[in-house]
Amino acid sequence: MQLEGLDEQLAAQLPTFEQFFKTFGFKRVHGRIWGLLVLIGRPLSAKDVQAGLSLSQGATSIALKELEEWGAITTEFDSQRRCHIHAPVSNTLSIAATVIRRREQVAFQQFKAASTRTLAYVTERYGDKDPRVMTLRSIVSTCEIAEAVIQLVVGSVANALDDSGSLLHRAVATALKVGFAMPTKLLVPMANAKAAKELAKETERANTKRAKKATLISAGSNGNGSHGTRKERRG
Repeated sequence: MQLEGLDEQLAAQLPTFEQFFKTFGFKRVHGRIWGLLVLIGRPLSAKDVQAGLSLSQGATSIALKELEEWGAITTEFDSQRRCHIHAPVSNTLSIAATVIRRREQVAFQQFKAASTRTLAYVTERYGDKDPRVMTLRSIVSTCEIAEAVIQLVVGSVANALDDSGSLLHRAVATALKVGFAMPTKLLVPMANAKAAKELAKETERANTKRAKKATLISAGSNGNGSHGTRKERRG
């Protein structure tokens, strides 16, 4: 089923969103649904998503719930439509920050737990003077520090980007404006027909200027030559 506003050219971009989300460890269906919400340009109900992507009701419901838990979409109840509608979170940096914070923390937590168990075993079996005890204690402490750093840095970045008044948010917004202000033909040469047309016009204007300049130079040379001839005749 083709949804209104999602033409074939836009629909062809869905695999790009799938690949992006897969890179962060999500399933392809997560990227496909998020991409649909981005490309369609309006909030959709679960039924709309299900019909638009030809998914089962169960797969759609689970994926939407997981996307909401990961902070990739927002969900609210639409009183007019009498159903929940879903919209994408445009701050992809915030999504990435959430993923990194949760997954890296889980990794460190699991490693810390395993090291703690090993430390208890070594201490009980070989005594606290065993050299492995100090190493394992260091690993546990390092994991705790890493968890705190991830929570502080990544969490602060995500919060700052969501806060329009923060310095980081303003810096990113300024950087984006500068990036978008650069001429397209410099960023992606001949990226589209408009750029090619503008380049052709500029080339034509430059050629015209050169031609006029050459004509003026030629006319000046001919004039000097004529004066010289008259002088020679007079002499």
